[in-house]
Amino acid sequence: MRQMFRGLTVALVILMVGTGWSTRAAAASDGDNMQPLAESMLTDIDQATWITEGKSPHIIYIFFDPNCPFCHKLYESTRAWVKQGKAQLRWIPVGMLTPTSHGKAAAMLVAKDPLKAFYQNEESYRQGGGIDEDFATPVVEKQLKANEALLARTGTGAVPTLLLRTHKGAPLLVQGLPPKNKLGLLLEQVK
Repeated sequence: MRQMFRGLTVALVILMVGTGWSTRAAAASDGDNMQPLAESMLTDIDQATWITEGKSPHIIYIFFDPNCPFCHKLYESTRAWVKQGKAQLRWIPVGMLTPTSHGKAAAMLVAKDPLKAFYQNEESYRQGGGIDEDFATPVVEKQLKANEALLARTGTGAVPTLLLRTHKGAPLLVQGLPPKNKLGLLLEQVK
């Protein structure tokens, strides 16, 4: 019951911030008190388990839920970045939004090829809701809990959440789906 309530709360937060820059993202880019949070999360990012997509020195960490429509829109909007080698995306799965989110996130991490499982989820997202659920092994359960704990530091748990270091070395935390016209600007900022 608590997990379901948390999922509904997170879903409401996503609906509120998913359509644009959140005030937290704007604040972090202005260098206020969000920068220490972003720096702390980047310092501890190795505690997370991610699925790497693309080859580029420009790395963006993205917390996502397999059932999140805004995460899927971000996936669709970043195809050119990955294909052109402009960014390496490190997708960090969490399973919080719906009853099937945890099982789908686990399915990606237990797969022989997590990137293939990730693509399967995203490419079939609109046709039927992504990949089938799987049971989390104890190792994968621990990985998902670590991913969720790192995301929980933001105070909202909103997905997508992007975490990166700018070319000037500043940490940047973006909660919610940036508008399409801001994605290019974001890419230009990545170290």
